[in-house]
Formats: sequence, structure tokens, C-alpha cells
Amino acid sequence: MLTLHLYQDSIAVYYKGRRIPTVALYTTPTLHYIQHIALYVAKRLTELGISAFRHPDAHAARVIEIACGGACRWSQDGEEIESLLEEAYYNHLADRVIAFTTTADSLIIPCIDRPLAKALVKRAREYAPDLTLIASEYGGDCAKADYVHKPQPLEVSIPLGPASRAVLHTAIWAIDEGIAEAPVAPLLDARCNI
Repeated sequence: MLTLHLYQDSIAVYYKGRRIPTVALYTTPTLHYIQHIALYVAKRLTELGISAFRHPDAHAARVIEIACGGACRWSQDGEEIESLLEEAYYNHLADRVIAFTTTADSLIIPCIDRPLAKALVKRAREYAPDLTLIASEYGGDCAKADYVHKPQPLEVSIPLGPASRAVLHTAIWAIDEGIAEAPVAPLLDARCNI
């Protein structure tokens, strides 16, 4: 009943002939996450009036400086921006997932990752208010979902981690219950056997 297809940069999942759109988030490498969020971080630094910030990675700090266009500089005595970077990172991931919802009727919220779950709910309510939100409560609770499911990680033929397999179980449950036709399922983890 569950069919999986591995491609070079994605995973396609089908259940009872229906495609479950998946977004592999933490399972694929990123050159440097700062490159994706630097403009947002620069904008927020400017809005907050922060002209000097600190970051442990000099290369990442330089990317943010360039995005600031001279309005902010890296300094050892600058403001700590870790919470701003975390907010920007999770909003970026949520935006990637929401981009996949154009042909979907619902979104699985992986509750195990609370910051991501919060960003997904916020972005979905802002940009896709008609989307049905389904909480996959494996490893945690989610607030503000339309439906709640307590999954068990599925056994699948590809090396997905338990959080991803739980999200897939919730997607299958939603289809079986008639709640969703094509739920978007963010995949968070993979198993590596070396």
C-alpha cells in the first residue's frame, strides 16, 4: 500500500494511489544555512537598531554584514543574535514547506520539533488559511492544529528516522480517516547505517 521512490534530491511517497508530498528538511545538506536567512536577519537587525552583532562563525558573520549593506558589522562586543538566527532559520524552513502546499489540502505538523511546529502553524495561518493542520504528536504536543494524531513510527523500506516515519504514519492516518487527500509531510530525520 505504501510506495516510496527515491530520487537524487527528493523522496516521493504514494499511499493507495495518492501522492503524499514530502519535503526533506534536515535530511539533505545545506551549503550554509546563513546564506538563506541573511537578508531576513539583516532586515531585523536594522529594524531593531543593532549596528554591531556577534557570531562565532566569521564566514557567516561576513555574509550577514554583506546583507546589511554596511548598516551592521560583526564585533566581539556586539549584540548576541542567536535567537534572531533561530527565528529566521525556522521561518525559512516553514516557508520551504508552505511552498509545497499549493496543491495540497492539509499539512502535517511534526510536534517533535517545537520551533519548527510553531513556525509552520504561524506561516500556514498567514499564507494558507484554508489548509487543514494535522498535529503528529510523536515526541511532543502541538497547539493550534485542526486535528491531532498520536502516531507510531512506520516501518519503511528506506532509511528514514523515527520522526519522519511518525509523520508518514500521521499522513496515512489522515488519508484513511478522510481528513486529507494529499497531506504535505515534512521529513525531519534519516538513519545512516555505515
